[in-house]
Amino acid sequence: MDNLHYSRSIDVHRISEYPEVQKEISYLLSLLKEAGLIKNSPRKRILKLLKVVILDLYIASLNDPVRYISYSRAKGAYRKDQRLGKLFLGYGPMITVVDGLKSLGYLEDHRGFYDRDRRTGFESRMRSTSKLIDLIDNYAVVPSMISREEENVLLLRDKEGTEIPYPETKASTEMRDKLTSYNAFLERHEIALSLSVEEVRELLLSRRSSPIDYTRKRLCRIFSQDFKSGGRFYKGWWQEMPSELRPYITIDGEAASELDYGGQHLLLSYALKDHEYRWLRGPDDPYAIKSVQNADRALMKQVFLTCVNAESKEKAVLSIRSEINKNYKNLTSTDEVIHSLIDATIDNHPELSDSFFTGAWDELQYQDSLIADYVLSHMQARGQVALPVHDSFIVQDKYMAHLYSTMKEAYRMLGIDSIPKVEIKKGANTTYDKPYFKELWRLMDEEREMNKKELEAVKKLEDFV
Repeated sequence: MDNLHYSRSIDVHRISEYPEVQKEISYLLSLLKEAGLIKNSPRKRILKLLKVVILDLYIASLNDPVRYISYSRAKGAYRKDQRLGKLFLGYGPMITVVDGLKSLGYLEDHRGFYDRDRRTGFESRMRSTSKLIDLIDNYAVVPSMISREEENVLLLRDKEGTEIPYPETKASTEMRDKLTSYNAFLERHEIALSLSVEEVRELLLSRRSSPIDYTRKRLCRIFSQDFKSGGRFYKGWWQEMPSELRPYITIDGEAASELDYGGQHLLLSYALKDHEYRWLRGPDDPYAIKSVQNADRALMKQVFLTCVNAESKEKAVLSIRSEINKNYKNLTSTDEVIHSLIDATIDNHPELSDSFFTGAWDELQYQDSLIADYVLSHMQARGQVALPVHDSFIVQDKYMAHLYSTMKEAYRMLGIDSIPKVEIKKGANTTYDKPYFKELWRLMDEEREMNKKELEAVKKLEDFV
């Protein structure tokens, strides 16, 4: 069995308002009792575990019929300070439910192991049998009845990434309420991929990526150390899958495309220093450096972001070396090569000289999170779903012009002058012959012409001075 088919761990879904599911769970409980498989275990805890296991197996089978769910048979994993313990899942009831359902033929179970000599192993894993899926279908349970348990949507973490508590304030309450509202809005819409299960599985296997959990639609904002650092939107399933799958996203069964801010963090760096990049450098790609040989735009973008994010030049060198070794086999990751890339980046952006090696990444993320928050709230007000992918957004094709205007407006309303170019990433199901694309092309042409005139005016002023 290929471990890439396993999920990372068992999750918790909720179905409280649907009697169909309650009847099915009660039926399975009665079967376990009649077979003498639950003995004197507390009924409430068994019911909770039955719901967790059955619903997670069902969701996993819908996403990929051969997918396993991993779970632990170690008592320590259910302590109160561990993830499963925090979900109020007990060791005894979990083992009772899994072993009982296996005995009744409702799930397939494989015990985990650990090889002490090799220091490797696998957790125990399970998946539904056709008998369980038939039972669920007979009780008329459908995916729309199932959603994920509520989770905290506003997280604060320390430098090491550990979640830390924070006092509740008016600002934190407003942010949480706003995102909770947007998550409820997302729940009312279907977000899917226009590929077969087999095609998705093949790509995930080739990329050694985790299976996709399509119920993971609830976004959360993660801040770093305080509520003025970080704050990006995370945990949507479309953010966590390989980028090659993103063009195949559909929203409510309709084709979707992506609009992307070009060079957003670099331009934000200029804006925070009260500089207008376009007036200083013209319309050229902000990440491309013509003098650098054998390094494409993607690598130079990574070099810039690393130099801003790293707390020292030494740490930047280590990070860039890792990037080259992983993704650029044609380059040698010697100190000489890496230092030449760093020096070219610094020389190309003298206005940002005091921003490099300062760990300023969290501040930039906070700025782009404010922009994303503006875009999401205004698209929601129109009843139009926008899926954030940090510095880009995915919407149904018919709303592309609205999204474009909102992305530009977000910068203006937040008082940021260096507005990035917004570029389209065409969806796999998109055709440009639709009438609503005419408005998008008009807006893009209008923006291009305006930028051209601004640059001409600046050039005249420079020549005059």
